[in-house]
Order: sequence, then C-alpha cells, then structure tokens
Amino acid sequence: MFFVEQIYFDEMHKRGVDGKSVFLKTLIVTACVILCPVVFLLGGSFGLLLAAGVIYGAYFLFQRLNKEFEYIYTNGEVDIDVIFGKSFRKRLITLKASQIERMAPCGEAFEAYRKQQGIQVVDFSDGDKQAAHYVLLNKDPKKLVLFSPSERLVESLKPYLRERYYVQD
Repeated sequence: MFFVEQIYFDEMHKRGVDGKSVFLKTLIVTACVILCPVVFLLGGSFGLLLAAGVIYGAYFLFQRLNKEFEYIYTNGEVDIDVIFGKSFRKRLITLKASQIERMAPCGEAFEAYRKQQGIQVVDFSDGDKQAAHYVLLNKDPKKLVLFSPSERLVESLKPYLRERYYVQD
C-alpha cells in the first residue's frame, strides 16, 4: 500500500533583475524628476500637494516592480503567490497534481511546448532558466507554467506525479 505523509511548507523566490524591470524603473524615476517641478510650478496653490502625489505614485509603481514568488506546498498541491514590494500579495495559480500532465526541468521539450499554438505560457520563476522546471497543465486552455522549485518541493511532488515527472527533458 502506498502512503503519503501530510506535508506543508512554503518557500520564497525573489525575481531576478531583468532588462525590462531596469528600463521601467529608469522610466519611472525620469518621469518623476521631470513631472515634479512642472506640477509644482503649474499647480498653483496645490503644486506642493500634486508634486507629493507624483512622488507617491512613482514610489508605488517602483515597489510593484519588486516581485517575490511564494510557493506553498500542501499535500500534492502548490499554490503560487506573487508579493509586490513585500506588502501586497496575490494568488496566481494553484497547481493540483491531478491537473499536471507533465513536469520536468526546462530543456528541449519545454521549448517545443512553448512554440505550440493554444498553450498559454506563464513565468513564475526567479529568472534562472537553468534551475527552472516547467509544468504542463491539462486545463482548458492548456497552460505551461515555469517556476523555480527547490529540491525539497520537487521530491515532495514526485509521489503524487509518479510517471508524469520526467528527470531529463
């Protein structure tokens, strides 16, 4: 008889810095530097208040670009949440073992799935494609989920996936 123990744990993965986020952060700072004096001078008696609003808006947008992903494992299910600026959390997806068609480290098969029509690709990884795994969900529409699980998370999922986990892709 096959027994699976009750397990719960979570892990955090900070999103690496990529070119897109650096460009957006530079754009936000530049817009703030240009808009603050203009709003202050043209705002009349509310100029200081409007300039403070621009600074707050820039700070808010800047914080939204700092992403961390939290993987919460509970008995064969992985909940993936995103945390913006260490203050705002949003549930992105729940990976249920019964809905996983295939899980493997990224490789050639991942690239083949990625190019197929009708498969939605979502990236919840920390940016390191060498250590990332992918999960193909058999939902409608099919989803290809890229994430960065620890070895502990992979080992915890294996008993639920059995032959649907591929060591080499």
